[in-house]
Amino acid sequence: MPVKWRGPFPWLAAAFAANVAVIVTAGTMLSRGPLVPESFTALILVTLAGSATLFAVSWKIVDFLVMRSICKMAAEVRAIAYGGERSGIDPERFAMISPLPEAVNEICARMVRARSELAAGLSAATRRSEENSNRLAAILNDLHEGVLVCNQRHQLVLYNEVAFDMLRATAELGLGRSLFETLSREPVVHIFDRLCGHLDRSARGVPFLAGTIDDRMLFQARMSLIRTGAGPVTGYVVTLVDAAPQLAGLAGRADLLREAATTIEAPLARIAVAASESPSVQRECLDVSRAVRRLTEGYDRLLSSWWPMADIVSTELLSFVCSRLGNDISATVIGLPVWLHGDSHSLVLAIEALVRRTAERLGIASVDLSAGAEGETAWVGFTWVGGMIELAELEEWLGQHLSALGGITLRDVLLHHAGAVPELRRTESGGGVRLPVPKAVETRRSERPVLPSRPEFHDLSLLEQARETGALGSRPLKSLSFVVFDTETTGLQPSQGDRIVSIAGVRIVNGRILSGESFNRVVNPGRPIPVESIRFHGITDAMVREKPPAEVVLPQFHAYVADSVLVAHNAAFDLKFLRMNEQALGLRFDNPVLDTMILSSYLDGAESGHSLDVICERYGIAITDRHTALGDAMVTAAVLLCQIEALEGRGIVTLDQAVKTLDIARILHDRQRVL
Repeated sequence: MPVKWRGPFPWLAAAFAANVAVIVTAGTMLSRGPLVPESFTALILVTLAGSATLFAVSWKIVDFLVMRSICKMAAEVRAIAYGGERSGIDPERFAMISPLPEAVNEICARMVRARSELAAGLSAATRRSEENSNRLAAILNDLHEGVLVCNQRHQLVLYNEVAFDMLRATAELGLGRSLFETLSREPVVHIFDRLCGHLDRSARGVPFLAGTIDDRMLFQARMSLIRTGAGPVTGYVVTLVDAAPQLAGLAGRADLLREAATTIEAPLARIAVAASESPSVQRECLDVSRAVRRLTEGYDRLLSSWWPMADIVSTELLSFVCSRLGNDISATVIGLPVWLHGDSHSLVLAIEALVRRTAERLGIASVDLSAGAEGETAWVGFTWVGGMIELAELEEWLGQHLSALGGITLRDVLLHHAGAVPELRRTESGGGVRLPVPKAVETRRSERPVLPSRPEFHDLSLLEQARETGALGSRPLKSLSFVVFDTETTGLQPSQGDRIVSIAGVRIVNGRILSGESFNRVVNPGRPIPVESIRFHGITDAMVREKPPAEVVLPQFHAYVADSVLVAHNAAFDLKFLRMNEQALGLRFDNPVLDTMILSSYLDGAESGHSLDVICERYGIAITDRHTALGDAMVTAAVLLCQIEALEGRGIVTLDQAVKTLDIARILHDRQRVL
């Protein structure tokens, strides 16, 4: 549709064109010099002056009639845009700049209509949200548990009446207020950090004990994370049950039972002594005494089943202890990880309390933290270099009250976990304390089918590059620093595009596995992970999407390795994935390398079987988290320590001797494969 101009534009345009024509004509005539008469020259100058004046007046008219109209219209449009009642402007008021007002009115009409539709949609969404909120509130208020919903900053965003009634004696709950105005900070932050630290963040709700900041109440609590799809954690839900009545009842019954047992045992002992000539009476007394003991021990086990517990890996638990000790006491986590079953927060507090008391009593500055399993039971503990503490001192310390647990003592924590008190141990260089803890029922990995080991990978040139031992060659194996590592990959063909999806390592220093100083990274391979590979390591595309690529992770691993001896099981496979990135990254993984698979072939004979599972079964090494990079690195480290002992038994003491033995064993191993 052609534009029809109205207002001053036609004649202003004509005046402007006339001015331009006069100026151009006058300029042309003046440029001819003497050919133009003086009177005509004066006329031209006067014409130029008039034209300039007319041009200035025309510009003023444009400014007054056009520019100001545009400014006024802009102000009215802003008012409409910012939510005014009007839906358009009056075109007649701005006739001088037509058809701009009509176009603006079309835009305003669409904007007002969109705003109306948006308001209607928001109103409907608000009604639905209020209905859902009301339903949720009704559900929450019908629960017998207190429910608290918090964001990542630990601010309350929702709570039910049960929680309000539970906590109002300590402080008034309020939306947006900190949870820590009512509940103790330590257990909540401990469990939140633990849940957020899981690789896939899919861990179910974790139970724990939490007390109010004034120690008025103690709760059995459970925390679950809130996240949207595969996005980041946005908050968490805590449910609360008042634990005081149940705990008091259980503790009261336990005291009565122990008192009855004590009352019965003394007369039984006297009867047994008096009936020294009657073996049958003595046997009856002994049977009654055993029955009473079984009864008290069984009740203690029932108490432990009440305590809010969950499975936790020992290295994670002991790392929390290290962080709480801070710079006060140097703590090192050593040994293989063990899955435990307990309340991680109360156990951390108990271990920390015992370490601090021991350090204060003996004046020690460092301890080693470790865990282990023996049959159906497990333990966590610590050792130190120096003197010993007395059993009476340990018994006294068990009466210490633990902060944030509503008056619970250290003895209460231990009895509720395993029904037993700590065990003092004497070592070659000092002493140690072990705390009995239930062993976890290992279900998290057992559901995964038993998978075959990956095929042996042979590339002799890879291991030949790692024969140079330098100054390390003459040193005893036990004095060296090792980094035992493992990789999980998209497949078994690095030369055909397969890439690392996970790499982990653990240090061995002075014969100790420093499990608390491990290296563990998930890597974005930059390509899809095949389903058949996911079956082995459990790492999916979603889990690597936000992770750094190998170009970032491998330089970090290179720094972690430093000048240590590299160790792997079927080392050529893992080395291939490292070496193929060396040129692009400007790095060299030229450390000496030991292969536990080849060492096993030398030590135990080719016919014995040399997969990691078979070797661990042969040496009695418990496997935790098989087919994860860190889990496999940990058990390979334990295998290496056993192999070093076996090598020394055959007179192979130094690194040079071990490398030469490895060369011979590799040749024999390859010949055996051919045969």
